[in-house]
Amino acid sequence: MPMQPQNVRYANASATNAAWFFLLSITPASGDEVIHLVNNNEPVISNGITYIPYPFNLTLPLDTGDKIPTITLTIDNVDQMLVEAIRELEVAPSIRVQLITSVFPDLVEKDLDFLKLRNVTYDAMSISGTLEVASVWARKFPSEQVDPVHYPALFY
Repeated sequence: MPMQPQNVRYANASATNAAWFFLLSITPASGDEVIHLVNNNEPVISNGITYIPYPFNLTLPLDTGDKIPTITLTIDNVDQMLVEAIRELEVAPSIRVQLITSVFPDLVEKDLDFLKLRNVTYDAMSISGTLEVASVWARKFPSEQVDPVHYPALFY
């Protein structure tokens, strides 16, 4: 019987002492300061980057195949740091989501490095938005609806 890599044994085990963490990297369009968060109660170091503990939740969509899926991101508003960063944004930031285990934090199990944060809302309790695929092929075409109000010359 061939040996399985250690991380596969943790992924397929019915019970394990390994915890699964989502790492969230928020990169503004300007490329200035990247915010690194982990859904844990203590910092996690993965591939030389320290991720700050911050409570957030990712709601993964159903894969129906008829439309491009979006992920719902909800971050607890426990600090004004993120609200201030969101207020300063003019262009949607890039989001990277990585899945790791506590046993092998440098081994990324899943990596989504092509997301944009859109439709952001916030209140005193939480910040939420949708993570959409940042792809030219995912854009609606034509992006505008041609109607007589906006394009009257086309209808005479």
